[in-house]
Amino acid sequence: MEGVTAAEQFWRDGVVVLKDLFGEAELARISDEVDRVIRREVTYVPDADLVYEPGTDRLRNAFRLHQYERLFLDFAGKRQLWEVVRAILGEPVRLYGSQVFAKPARVGTAVPAHQDMAYWPFSPDDMLSAWIALDDSTEENGCVRFRLGSHRLGRLPHAASGVAGNSLGLAEAVDLPEFAAVIRRGNCVLHHSLTVHSSEANRSEMARRGLVYVYMGPKVELVAPGRMKGPAVFPVIESGSC
Repeated sequence: MEGVTAAEQFWRDGVVVLKDLFGEAELARISDEVDRVIRREVTYVPDADLVYEPGTDRLRNAFRLHQYERLFLDFAGKRQLWEVVRAILGEPVRLYGSQVFAKPARVGTAVPAHQDMAYWPFSPDDMLSAWIALDDSTEENGCVRFRLGSHRLGRLPHAASGVAGNSLGLAEAVDLPEFAAVIRRGNCVLHHSLTVHSSEANRSEMARRGLVYVYMGPKVELVAPGRMKGPAVFPVIESGSC
């Protein structure tokens, strides 16, 4: 809709695509480092923060990357991303998570429909994820699918999914319009912590790598410390000058 800002679309739909947010010059180094993580050429990510596709040695997820490598923390403050996040959440913007969803070619498994807040020990729900495409994301390689407006439903019941790396799924389906994030490398999708989303398996010959940052609004507090994985340290992303 012409004249609607990214922040307005985010609050209306629970998801917004930021097209061509990053060019090749900005993506090259972080993309190469993600590849090093995927190929297990780095030693800074502990085994506890790695998840593999079932029955394979192919990496599915790598978590908390900004806690182990400064490059990932710095990239979270890229000005063009930070400015949109700030407009949505307000200041200060804090970083909760950073992770890779590798979705490897041919073996990348499906992700059940879920809300991120089902996993996170925080309140209120003023959090968002920035999903940065490091590969073109297509129907064939398992693009993320969002249920438009589902963030307005509040926290929904979840149940065990049996999926490694995504252990929770909605207890009941949500009947809302679906948006399939078919996007190019360098695009970014922002979605609300309560927006229901999922993805299909990757049966193509092309990987679907996504680098994800999770940002917290100024009022968000840790309310269930016993559910926290890793240190309860949430760096402020201040200037967006990187």
